[in-house]
Amino acid sequence: MKNNGGKDSALVWRKAAVLGSLWAASEILLGSFLHNAHIPFSGEFLTAVGIAIMIAGHRLWPERGLLWRAGLVCAAMKSVSPSAVIFGPMFAISAEGFLAEAGVRLLGANPAGYVLAGGLAMCGTLGYKLLRLFMVYGPDTVGVYLRGVEWLRGIGFSGAGDWTPLAAAAGLYFLAGGAAALAGLAAGATKLAPASEAGRHSVKRPPAAAGECRSYSPWALAAHAIFVAAVMAAGRRLDPWSLAGLAGIYACICVTLYPRAAGLIKRAGLWTGVLAASVTAGLVLGSAGAGLYMALRAFLLTMGFAAIGEELLNPVIRRLVERVFGKIFFDTLEYAFASLPGVLAGLPRGKEFFRRPLAALGAAVALAPHLLERTRRQVFLITGGHGSGKSELVAELARLLRAAGKKPGGICAAGLWENGVRSGFDLVNLADGARQPLCRREPGGTVRAGEFRFYDDGLAAGRAALSAGALAGADAVFIDEVGFLELEGGGWAPQLSEVLGAGGPPAVLAVRDYLLEKVMARWRLRPSAVWKTGKIAPAAALEALTASTPAL
Repeated sequence: MKNNGGKDSALVWRKAAVLGSLWAASEILLGSFLHNAHIPFSGEFLTAVGIAIMIAGHRLWPERGLLWRAGLVCAAMKSVSPSAVIFGPMFAISAEGFLAEAGVRLLGANPAGYVLAGGLAMCGTLGYKLLRLFMVYGPDTVGVYLRGVEWLRGIGFSGAGDWTPLAAAAGLYFLAGGAAALAGLAAGATKLAPASEAGRHSVKRPPAAAGECRSYSPWALAAHAIFVAAVMAAGRRLDPWSLAGLAGIYACICVTLYPRAAGLIKRAGLWTGVLAASVTAGLVLGSAGAGLYMALRAFLLTMGFAAIGEELLNPVIRRLVERVFGKIFFDTLEYAFASLPGVLAGLPRGKEFFRRPLAALGAAVALAPHLLERTRRQVFLITGGHGSGKSELVAELARLLRAAGKKPGGICAAGLWENGVRSGFDLVNLADGARQPLCRREPGGTVRAGEFRFYDDGLAAGRAALSAGALAGADAVFIDEVGFLELEGGGWAPQLSEVLGAGGPPAVLAVRDYLLEKVMARWRLRPSAVWKTGKIAPAAALEALTASTPAL
């Protein structure tokens, strides 16, 4: 899956990003509606919608490898879902993409191939459900299933074999997937305008939550993985009371360390379902201990997978995956995340989807070409320690741009010194040179960040300088600097999200070296270059800036 650097491969990834964001948007909009409406088989319905989107998208762009890439993109976008359970759905969505790709490869990009693709993808959902049941509840699920087969034989289905119910379920799932594929084929054939013009223009990146600047540990990830594997391997060798004690201790650890796990504990409906399934299994097997064991195992593994899912957000893991998959995969995710709000704006609401499903799917597919045309803003980072010259480099770059007849936009924090000590900063509007006190050490400001107090007038001036109107016509946008205040959601955080989410000229951000990883993770940055103060000359930085952005 390494990136071969070819333009064709990059274009396929971009198309996959568009389809993946459409798929993720359907999960967000319809998932919320289905959850609130308590509609049964909502998971299967969402899979059917995903299949229809994949097939309609493949009809628009019949590219080899498009479907498995779209599945990976949608699964990766699922990783930032506020849901506490993300690990399993990410795996299932990825598998659906690969299975759909296999169907098209086997029979071709024609109705038969699309029906096979849809059927295989939907059967993958059934396979995932069965695998999850076995993993969560353990080998006793096989006993429950076989008791069910015996019950069927006892009520008149004497010819039912051990595999008959599974084969029947797989057949029904395949038919449902094939029907979804045909719906996607029909939707892809419609020539509809997007449901909203917002999809063409309001393509903005959703910022990560302000509280996402947590610490990660590869050792913790390994420990959780080993623990989960050990619980699965132990089987019934652990007695229920030992398992109960272990579950209590492990749950306390997970709830303390992981917000997703804490959210899981509050989901009464989830645990009611687990308890009901376990009690029913205990009655079927004639063993209360078996039911208790299944409930405790399900509880332990659910908490474990929630912890693993959160640890997988570690930037170190991200870099490792980048080395395996190639830089293009994360460039694709950047593109997909930036497209998601525009997709959401262009899709009909849940009720409207149910009234006119084919029209809604057609509108979603009609968005795709417009989203593909979007150009991502280039981002450059200036980094260094306290007083290392970040602001000076920003100011010099802006001066060089003006000297070249270009227009810089944004802000620069000009440092002030008293008796060799940094006393504060003034805000400089790089568009017109206007200067405004931003923060000082002495009391007076209303917002405190570290050693400094920020003035309302200075913050207001900065926000105005970073507004869309003020940046109109700018050839480069500077934000100096992005620090603790922004990571907490204050300062220039809203304006930074707006700038990064919109297409346009390159953005240059100044970030302290020890906050670099957190800022990159917070805004999911894929910088074109990272310039360290003292190691990059202003002229060289300007050359790199203009070389990567021909419009300059």
